[in-house]
Amino acid sequence: MGITTTLRILVSLLISVALLMLGNGVFSTFLALRANVEGFSNEVIGWIASAYYIGLIAGTFRCGALVNRIGHIRAFAAFSAISAACILAFGLFVYPSSWIALRIVLGFNLAGLYMVAESWLNAKATSETRGTILSIYMTITYLGLGGGQFLINLADIESGALFMVSAAMLSLALVPVAVTKASNPEQVESSYMSLRALFAVSPVATVGCVAGGVIVGSMFGLGPIYAKAQGLDTQSISFFMGIAVVAGLFTQVPVGHLSDRFDRRGVIVAITISAALVATGLILSSHISAVPLYVWIAMYGGLTATLYPLCVAYANDYLEPGQVVAASSSLVLAFGLGAAVGPVLAAFFMRYAGPSGLFVLSLCISVLYTLFVMYRMRIRHWAPVVEKEPYVPMPEITATPVSTELDPRAEVDQRYDHTLEAGGAHTGYRN
Repeated sequence: MGITTTLRILVSLLISVALLMLGNGVFSTFLALRANVEGFSNEVIGWIASAYYIGLIAGTFRCGALVNRIGHIRAFAAFSAISAACILAFGLFVYPSSWIALRIVLGFNLAGLYMVAESWLNAKATSETRGTILSIYMTITYLGLGGGQFLINLADIESGALFMVSAAMLSLALVPVAVTKASNPEQVESSYMSLRALFAVSPVATVGCVAGGVIVGSMFGLGPIYAKAQGLDTQSISFFMGIAVVAGLFTQVPVGHLSDRFDRRGVIVAITISAALVATGLILSSHISAVPLYVWIAMYGGLTATLYPLCVAYANDYLEPGQVVAASSSLVLAFGLGAAVGPVLAAFFMRYAGPSGLFVLSLCISVLYTLFVMYRMRIRHWAPVVEKEPYVPMPEITATPVSTELDPRAEVDQRYDHTLEAGGAHTGYRN
């Protein structure tokens, strides 16, 4: 089945993904700003942002059973409906504890939605079309989430209208899936590698996913608060966040090309040092005009968006093809743990360093991770180019273990290597 035929089958699902990302994009930025309007402290806002990733982690590893039991279409409808109801409930129960609880539930359901979409795409993909479908999915993900930032300009953040806009997007997302003629895909498979086993395979990739999670999670959680503190109005904040997201779409291919030609760890060091320099620029550039700030944040977003896929690619250099999907669960878990901790740490740094503390945290994480990678480069030889797996752009924004099944490097058609037990009996380590 060619790519044109495959896309014709998947068009309804891709429209649903676009609506889903638009709704999630507008809500994530709006919620941070609305929490600030309600007088919540940065620490509380950080916990609300962290709660989303806690729910996302739980959903990533628990929603598969529900999808298998009731089918992809019904699961997508249920997750969408519950998500929309949760978003509306934020406007009814304006308490920190309520928002934290609702954000956990919303994260859980969004993980289910991502899992349904990604497993469905994978089920319809072939070895020839998988890379193209992943690229299209990644493009829709970045453009949808980035475009959603601009929807906060539709209404005053002090009103309840944006709750309704976000809920409407999540509700509309189920319509194309509900009316599609496509049949349900096969059941979602599960295969896991423990974090300990993954760390034995690649310490650089494991620690890098945690570091990337901290940086990305803190930016999504408290980036709007930083932008507001710089004197930006709502329209300018939407540009600030939108540019930070979309910039990641344009940096992955050139960075990936470099990582395929040289030691990936050297490329990772170059990225983290560059990110540290840009973070320093953002720290020193408080209350500058909007346009230079947009340039700084575009560089920052573009650089940090490549860290997760670089780590995935580096881990795959030391994995057997049949282990790729199993290892993805640990890579996602490592990223999710970092993203859950990131907003709380950012709030702590912002308490003592002011709004720029958001990027002080990023600077610290980038420097520490750079030193760790440089240490690892001294004790382990890099994978020669001939033995490398090709870099594949990956959307860390919606990362679930199922997303890696779209990875052309994974032998998903040959099933997974179930010898990967929780204790990591077989790690596939290569020198």
